[in-house]
Amino acid sequence: MRKIFLCFALIMVSAFPAMGEIQHYGPLTADIPSGWTVEQQGSVTVIKSLSNNASIAVAVNSLGDAKLTDIAEHLYIQMSGKNLEQDEDGDYTFTFTNTSGAEGLAILTDSGEGRYILMSVTGYGTTKYGNDEALNDEIDKIIDSLDWND
Repeated sequence: MRKIFLCFALIMVSAFPAMGEIQHYGPLTADIPSGWTVEQQGSVTVIKSLSNNASIAVAVNSLGDAKLTDIAEHLYIQMSGKNLEQDEDGDYTFTFTNTSGAEGLAILTDSGEGRYILMSVTGYGTTKYGNDEALNDEIDKIIDSLDWND
């Protein structure tokens, strides 16, 4: 009976994707799953999956004298975006295709302290191999764990 319980426990533990420790990356705190990597590239934190088929990039920058609308329009043009929309909270979203040909989603929000946050997510949804629910779950968990530590 004990061996059956141990086997069952081992199967149940391995059925859930492992999340890593909460880590600090510049102004960002995130819970990164094992197998994902994090790089700090200037003001941008880039989180990549092990197979490089998904990434999350988060940048926090100064608004300066610009308005969020101006920055959204500039980034939309610079990234050859599609479907620029503003939601009821004033956040902007648009889709884009990165240099590797992957579809992505950009989200731009005012942090309220004279800075804006730009987050882009690629690899979410469908891939050339079909809908990857496990990958989508990992991306969702990373995004849900994001926090600012400054």
